Amino acid sequence: MSEFECSSSDLLEFIELAKKLSGNNLISKKEIVKNKIAHFAKNKNIDNMQTLCNKFNFDKVLRQELLNLITINETYFMRELNQLNSAIQYANTLSIGGGNVKILCAPCSSGEEVYSIGILAKSIGMDRYRLKITGIDINSNMIQKCKDGIYNERSVKNLKASQKELYFKKIEPDYQIRQELMPMIEFKTINIFDDSLFALGQFDIILSRNMMIYFDESYRVLTIERFAKILKPYGRIYFGSADLVPYCDLYSKIVDLSGTYYEKV
Repeated sequence: MSEFECSSSDLLEFIELAKKLSGNNLISKKEIVKNKIAHFAKNKNIDNMQTLCNKFNFDKVLRQELLNLITINETYFMRELNQLNSAIQYANTLSIGGGNVKILCAPCSSGEEVYSIGILAKSIGMDRYRLKITGIDINSNMIQKCKDGIYNERSVKNLKASQKELYFKKIEPDYQIRQELMPMIEFKTINIFDDSLFALGQFDIILSRNMMIYFDESYRVLTIERFAKILKPYGRIYFGSADLVPYCDLYSKIVDLSGTYYEKV
């Protein structure tokens, strides 16, 4: 097969398509993206970027494979623990008041955040049948990893030995989460910019941490506006410490000892 044809304008066209679909601004990583795409295209017997862009628009299977290729996923258990503790204490307060609590993790990456919340809920004695956690991610490979629930030593580095022993089965050299100890959990492949997001229903808490660092201002605004549509009144949303959160009159910014969260007004 001949060398993959990709002009500078072709590459920029692909990057713009990827941005429209995922929000990710890949311009600063364009050479890395080009190399990844060239290798991907070769395996698909596609010899130029124009053909790939056309398929990206109309071939849902190929589009998902490409989105899996270009999205970034890096996390571990109990990341930014103060926020997780704040979220689960608020969830427990709602539960004690007699309600069922729904938490959304978007994106959920490979599932460590979702299961961290489950571990914290169990550790404080929260009724597991009153808590439902939904994890969504644009990357279907990551969603499968969530469902498998198998993690390496790096992922569990922040857990105590007692937590590893209680909440995981050791399957050398990895750890598999004990699903039977978790609250109600579901994982779905969903793009937050697709209207399938709204079919998930309403949530008491949303965690969307370290996703908007890859977005420009317009997509950050769009993100928090879309989340507002699925967040209950006075519900909380937690962003990552590195996220640039634009001003929006849909939320009040709250800063307390646990850190920062945003409350829907």
